[in-house]
Amino acid sequence: MESESIYSKFKAVTLEKYKIARYEAISKVSQAILEFGLVEAIFLKGSMARNEDDDFSDVDMYAVVLPENEKDFLKNRIKYMESYMPLIYYSESNFVCPQIVGVYENALHFDLYTAKINSIPQTDDIKVIYDKPGVLNSYIKEPLNITVSDVSDYFNMFTYSLLEFEAAYSRDDLIWATGLASRLTGYISMVLRYIYDERNSQLGMKRLYKYLPEAYKDEFIDILNNLTPSSLEIGVKKLVSFAEKILLSLPFNIKNEINIDFFEMMKKRILNINIK
Repeated sequence: MESESIYSKFKAVTLEKYKIARYEAISKVSQAILEFGLVEAIFLKGSMARNEDDDFSDVDMYAVVLPENEKDFLKNRIKYMESYMPLIYYSESNFVCPQIVGVYENALHFDLYTAKINSIPQTDDIKVIYDKPGVLNSYIKEPLNITVSDVSDYFNMFTYSLLEFEAAYSRDDLIWATGLASRLTGYISMVLRYIYDERNSQLGMKRLYKYLPEAYKDEFIDILNNLTPSSLEIGVKKLVSFAEKILLSLPFNIKNEINIDFFEMMKKRILNINIK
């Protein structure tokens, strides 16, 4: 009964209410944080800071504290977040800095990061909510792009994962082989993101569909539709042919760093696998 009740709450949230909820949550959480007087600045990152948010976007809020205030701030984070409404789920992590990953009863996903004033993560755009004079003046947005060397590394990792896939598939370990197929699409997505959206290429698969040419998008989705245990070999063979097409389109300076002999060997081996 409890799981049914939770599902009903999630289902009942309309898209418009969800959008409003994000801004209401930001307002109430920010106000609660400011009332405690422990922060130097509050800002947003992610899609909301880039003005790319939609009805399904989450909230990435950063609170900047002095080192001497960090301990007190951290112990009050749930209180700040629940000034909006009770959290139905939360966990703690330390990805770029101490973080609460929270989900509210209306399904809103809200992440609260705590950054020290001398180590503010400076990637991507920010949208300032509160700033003591000068705190964020030195913020210099670092690009979210990967490098030319990264692109060749991702393609080489794709090729190596083909070797792992062949072994897993050949021994009938379809569960692991399916997992490796997912890894393969991740590597190719990084290469595609660099080609068609270099500025945000670290984001990989996330919203990649917005930047791919229609023909590539349709072909990639067809590949993904085949990466299930019952059609895994078909999907990976299509993926290898797709990767070859991408390889041929890469500029020389990237292609020159890719182990093409290794890829050609694995392409031949994968295309010669017999359907089970």
